[in-house]
Amino acid sequence: MKFERMSFVALAFSLVLVNSAISRTVEAQQIWRATLGAHNKDIGKQVIAFLPNELWIHAGDSITWTSASGDIHTVSFFIAGQAVNDFTVGCPGYAPSGSSFDGSTCISAPPLNMGQDFTVKFPKAGNYKLICLVHPHMTGVVHVLAASAALPHDQNFYDQQAADQLHNLLTDTDHNHAGGEMDDMLSAKVLPGNAVVAGTGEINATAGGFQSLSVARFLNGTIEIHAGETVEWTVLDPALPHTITFGPDPANPGPPSANVKVDADGGLHATLNAPGDTVHSGVIGAVPMNQVGVAQSPATIPVFRVTFKQPGTYDYKCALHDTLGMVGKVVVKP
Repeated sequence: MKFERMSFVALAFSLVLVNSAISRTVEAQQIWRATLGAHNKDIGKQVIAFLPNELWIHAGDSITWTSASGDIHTVSFFIAGQAVNDFTVGCPGYAPSGSSFDGSTCISAPPLNMGQDFTVKFPKAGNYKLICLVHPHMTGVVHVLAASAALPHDQNFYDQQAADQLHNLLTDTDHNHAGGEMDDMLSAKVLPGNAVVAGTGEINATAGGFQSLSVARFLNGTIEIHAGETVEWTVLDPALPHTITFGPDPANPGPPSANVKVDADGGLHATLNAPGDTVHSGVIGAVPMNQVGVAQSPATIPVFRVTFKQPGTYDYKCALHDTLGMVGKVVVKP
């Protein structure tokens, strides 16, 4: 009887050890959740951010990013010293969801639409920079600790942090122009002359990287002028580029159409002789984007002007964000 009791105790102790080992194994292979971008109800305000953009996990864990944005994004990890490619190029190329990243070979998701997700497994400890190739300022970091290390946060913490960061970006808690003043301007419709703002926004930073809020709208987008007058569009978003496009989308939205010239001050300028004529500004970004070569040469400024010769209604759009509602109209009177 004594032997049987000892055997039972030994068996019970062994089961505890096995269960403990299984528990640690499951914990070491946890799948964490994060969000990729977001927007407000009318999708005019786009949150360009990994939410949250800093996570601590164990070696062997995975993270699944799910897109909650009307704009496209990638989940991309490059190796140290590697030049970052355009999102159309990828790593080069794209990896399947569930791929592993250990810092030795780059991986990138293809551009992800709302509702799509992408999972990355991290088998090796290290600190890995995360970037969206569509929006190169959109960055984050994943801290991968040894399986035996204590993690500072759990999933509930990251869910709350993501919600807080989203709220802060959408409500513009520092009262800068993208939320506060922009909303005031949209209500008041106050802009000087024949001026249109082609998107606005601001960039925020955390210890993990950069996030931004972009208002993908034309402020004073429906404007009335007289024949012979010129309308001027200015891109005020420091992170998200836009186009001013009359007519169909170009096959390559990057460069301007052949009928666009450069004014003496570096602004782009075109003339439309009649409704139905087409012109494309090319991708225009604010000065910080020009400096990293994303939008256009630093010799130009983020301004596009169009002179309208004949009366009529001229519809235009941002070829990059018209599906988000970034469209406008110029009504030319005699």
